[in-house]
This record gives sequence, C-alpha cells and structure tokens, in this order.
Amino acid sequence: MEIQYTKSKDQADEKESITSDRKLAHLQICLEHDVQAQTVTTGLDDISFIHRATTQLSLNEIDISTEIFGKKLNIPLVISGMTGGHDFAYKLNHFLSKAANKLGIGMGVGSQRAALEDKDLRETFKIVREQAPDSLIIGNIGAGQIALGLSGDEFNEIADMISATAVAIHFNPLQEAIQPEGDTDLKELIAKTTRIIKSSKVPVIAKEVGSGFSLKDIKSIKEMGFSAIDIQGVGGTSWAGVESIRANTPLLKKAGEIFWDWGIPTAISTILSTKNFEGVIIGSGGVRNGLDVAKLIALGADAAGMAIPFLFATQSHSTDAVIALIKEIEYQIRLTCFLTGCQSINELKHAPLVITGKTAEILHYYGINPKEYLQREKK
Repeated sequence: MEIQYTKSKDQADEKESITSDRKLAHLQICLEHDVQAQTVTTGLDDISFIHRATTQLSLNEIDISTEIFGKKLNIPLVISGMTGGHDFAYKLNHFLSKAANKLGIGMGVGSQRAALEDKDLRETFKIVREQAPDSLIIGNIGAGQIALGLSGDEFNEIADMISATAVAIHFNPLQEAIQPEGDTDLKELIAKTTRIIKSSKVPVIAKEVGSGFSLKDIKSIKEMGFSAIDIQGVGGTSWAGVESIRANTPLLKKAGEIFWDWGIPTAISTILSTKNFEGVIIGSGGVRNGLDVAKLIALGADAAGMAIPFLFATQSHSTDAVIALIKEIEYQIRLTCFLTGCQSINELKHAPLVITGKTAEILHYYGINPKEYLQREKK
C-alpha cells in the first residue's frame, strides 16, 4: 500500500520535517516489506499449556479483565505505540483509539519527539485521548532524547499532551545505530533517566523496540525507578531491518542486515523480568494472537502488547476491522482460559506450562529450571 500525504506549511524547518517524514517512512516500510525476524523466534513456540478436558467452566463467564495503573482493561491487551507525528498518523490513531475505548483495552502512541519539535503535529497524538477519554493511554519518547538533555518539564509536557496514564521511554540503541540520523551518544543515560523519572508526574515505563531486555538491563531499570517494563523482545518486527531498508549508505544497510535478528527472545526477557522486577510487566515483541497473549500472561506478564497486526487492521480505513481483530484476540484468550481450567487472568498466571526447545535450554543457562512451570499442575 502506498501512503499518501501532504506536508503542512509550518513543516518548513528541516529538523522537524525529517523527524515527521521518518515516522511515515517507518509505517510504509512495515506495510510494504517483510520486516519480521528471519532466523529467530519469540520463544513462545516453545511454550505449551496443559489441556484440561474435564473443565467445569462456563466460557462466557470467564473474567479476563485486569487493572494497570488504576485503569481497568476488559482484555489484558495494549496496542503498542507506533503511530503519531505525521498527518497520516492522525487517521490511524483515530481508528485505533476509538476501538480501544469501545472494547476497553490500552493504547500507546509512537514517539512524541516530532510533536515537541512541531506543535502543529500534536493533534496527531491528542486524538487518542479525545477518542479514549477513560482508557489506559501511554505516551512515548526515546532514550536518545533523554541522553541529549530532554528536561523534566519537557517530559511532563509529553504526558500532558495526551493526558497520559503513563509515559514510556523507549530504548533502541540498535535502531539508532542503523538509522542515518540516529542518536548514538548515550553517555550518562542512566543518571539522566533517573532524574527524569524522579520529576515525572506519571508512572514511567521502560520499553524496548524489538531486542528485549537482559538481566542486567532489568536490574538497572529497577534501580532507576521505572514503574513498568514493556518487553518488546526479538522475534517480531526487526527495527534494524526497517532501518536497513531506509539506509542511505552501504555501511548502514549491511549492518542492518547483519544485526536483523539481534536481541533477546520475548519469552526469555519476559521470564527474566517477572523474576527480577516487581512492577507492571507488559509482554510484547512478536505477539500475533490471543494464544500468544495468554502464554505471556502465564509467564507472569500483566498484559501483552501488539503493534503490527493493528497497523494492518487500520488499512481498511475504518474502526470496524480494528474492533474485529480485538474481538478475535479476546475470544482466543478466553478460550485458552476455558481449556486450561482458569476462571480468571489471575488463575491463568499460575497455569502449568511445558517449556521445551531453545527456550528451555537458555533458561538452564540462567539457572532457571523450566520444570518449575510444569510443577504448577500439582498445586
């Protein structure tokens, strides 16, 4: 699909235009190219539930709701931040936020950097809160902007812009290193991020964009004072791949191809987070259906994030396709609960699991026995 757009007259400033047009290019590349992981998976394919043939539940009475930051989610699902900062994104955010509000799920927006640079672009983000007045809404800014000196006042401005429930700081060193205009000077990032968190009006989420968080990362996130982790592990969309397609030099293009599958699988990063972080955990990265969502919940996540399927759903240019997708995911989560004898999301968190393959092998290296997840069946 070719995305058509026109620049506003006030986008004359070169820096503002570059940021805005880059956001549009990202969306177009994701729609027109296969930018998924090539040789690695999320690890969720190594995880299986134990079927309960003698279940005594009523499918329609299963409660799959949860609560995050005081906001009820009817379904433990968040539309991951991906859109904003361009005229075209206004339409996408309208469709997504209207559906999120109707069915009671959360939604994040893409990086709000462009809106800080050009106030005319703020409407592309504000539409989300306008359409979802009571929903869990997550703002977004890059760690690179923190390293460059984003102030506490500017960070709170990001939250105020959309009356955000929380704001995510996305960590994407790989993407920035492949991006022609990327920010790769991250000196003093931890100290600067800690100061931002202390001055924030709202909870702050540490979010990756496709490479996941390591054990040391998770410990640093905890020490900095983050309230939540959004995993975004490897196995889904590769932003090194996206930037490789955008690259304007052979050097960057080749680097993006080599590091296309770099990162920590979603399942591994989720397990490490649940064992070493006490805050909210959003399992994400390559989540494609309700069964994936249920597996992440069973691994200990509070909700799951999903992006690319929603981007494609918006291409119908209506809210109906987005609503249909959410309902499919809802039914699949509910069905997983039904077939595992779980009356609620809380019970699903303790459902027994069989973990095999490469995921089990990696867990052993961390000193985690995969059998502990199967032992739940005896309780």
